[in-house]
Amino acid sequence: MNKLIASCLIALTLSACGWHIRGAIDLPKDLSQLYISAIDSKGALMTELRQLLKTNRVSLVDDESQANYSLNILEESKDRRTAGVGGDTQSSSYELTLKAVYEIRLKNSSEVTKATAISVRSYNYNPGSINSATQEEILLDQEMRRELAQQMLRRLNAVVTNPPVEKNTSKDGKSKDSKSGNPTSSESKNGKASP
Repeated sequence: MNKLIASCLIALTLSACGWHIRGAIDLPKDLSQLYISAIDSKGALMTELRQLLKTNRVSLVDDESQANYSLNILEESKDRRTAGVGGDTQSSSYELTLKAVYEIRLKNSSEVTKATAISVRSYNYNPGSINSATQEEILLDQEMRRELAQQMLRRLNAVVTNPPVEKNTSKDGKSKDSKSGNPTSSESKNGKASP
């Protein structure tokens, strides 16, 4: 009985301080199914993204028409540059940059949200300890991919929570908000662009 009470107290304390499972994001119910695609569908970033979505209880579908939203990774790139040079003019530290360009599409909508996720890390390099530097770079790559996947999921959450408003053009050539039918913020009621 004491163990049960102690477990409940620990659970309440952890939830009260804001602790949550790593990678867990409060996602709306609209995002129960998602279609994802990438140039490298079996790559490390896609694997990390799938794992993060699984952690957040999002089902992946094989057909884009089955999901309300789709996330398409258009481009991935990794860059490594010298960030510091020692007294012997040899590289003493490197900076790694991992970047992914992606788009989020809403089913039955022409609106596309394009975004770029970027993660940057640096590490010290010792030519006498090549194995440890290689291991550190591998660990940083994994950490950076996890961060990119989290950035993508947070952006997806923002798009689902606040979907983009489609703009329609009326017969008189004025842009109107598709939900309200009112002139867009860049136009006043008299049809002239506002400053």
